Amino acid sequence: MKHPRAHPATASLSPAPRRGANKNTRIKTIRFSKPIPHSGEPMGHCYRTILETSSSAILLLSPESIILEWNHAAETVSGWIADEALGRSYVELCLPMEARESFLTGLARVTRGSELRGLEIPLRARTGSQTMLSWNISRVLGTRGDLIGLMAIGTAVAPHTQVEEELQLAHVRVRSEARRAQVAAEEERGRIARELHDEFGQALTGLKFDLAWFGMKLTQSLALTGGGDLLNKIQTMSGSVDALVESVRATAAALRPAMLDDLGLIPALECLATTFQYRTGTQCAIDVAQELSSIALPSETSTALFRIAQELLTNVMRHAAASQVHMRLYRDGARVTLEVTDNGKGITRESMTTPHSFGLRGMQERTSLLGGHFHVVGTPGAGTRACASVPIEECFNP
Repeated sequence: MKHPRAHPATASLSPAPRRGANKNTRIKTIRFSKPIPHSGEPMGHCYRTILETSSSAILLLSPESIILEWNHAAETVSGWIADEALGRSYVELCLPMEARESFLTGLARVTRGSELRGLEIPLRARTGSQTMLSWNISRVLGTRGDLIGLMAIGTAVAPHTQVEEELQLAHVRVRSEARRAQVAAEEERGRIARELHDEFGQALTGLKFDLAWFGMKLTQSLALTGGGDLLNKIQTMSGSVDALVESVRATAAALRPAMLDDLGLIPALECLATTFQYRTGTQCAIDVAQELSSIALPSETSTALFRIAQELLTNVMRHAAASQVHMRLYRDGARVTLEVTDNGKGITRESMTTPHSFGLRGMQERTSLLGGHFHVVGTPGAGTRACASVPIEECFNP
């Protein structure tokens, strides 16, 4: 602070409110306890360091807004150095015309004993630009209770539009990173699926052929002496290899179905419905709008809708106790919508909001990342209806 005679201020609560003040109001004042030690003493240096390194503008004003002290942050935000500002009216020097009355009214209230918090008044800099500051203003009293000045601390406030823009940008960045992570995860699933199919599948098929050859040779060599136990063991091993091959194929398809990459979303959904019906015995019908048959959907969209269909059918199998499932894929304006309904017992609101409903949250996130929406409605005893809708305007533009 630039002032020839400054004193340290300590906050204290006055013992009783002034006459006419609200009895519930606690009046905060700043009283001077003793003079600051000489510049060579530690406490004086400490006070000056705090004031000069503060990022908030700190002013000591008279009740008429005359500038008595002015720290470095005040110089920075206003463009006026202390030697130019001291002794001048802060209201006339730094406030736009429309804000002066409000600020002077606030100073008058503090002078009478009130405390002002969060008063947002713009500061007009020397260049003419304005910065919104949130002011906290308190009285500074001497040891005898005499008013020395008003301590005003102004903190920069970001405009609401700027905050909203920053939040929107942050949201866009988060969505972009999440989409990249989702794409990377699908690429890794595809790589693992190919490796399972190519490496493990081929190795197991080779082992199957080896066992068949060994069984044939053993049959020829033991035709006369008998070797039924060994042949039975070979047949059992061959059956285990067949089961393992099927398991590897199923795992690879679950990780990343080759049909989705090779033929597209619609054949992949048809295969998914057929497999679901075969494994569960639940009828699963699928209807696809004719206009979608000739449209190549973006890979990211196809993957998201296929994964959502997988998750919904898994939920039907685990929880719905349904006998019929119906999938629809259709165009809704510039959106493509996947709808899955069943005639099961119906999902409850409690099930949808439970912390363990990871599947539902995952489907919501997938559609949200693509700018779409997902919702599910359950009717007790009548079934569940789930819809995932994503925009694909570029596919419908001529």
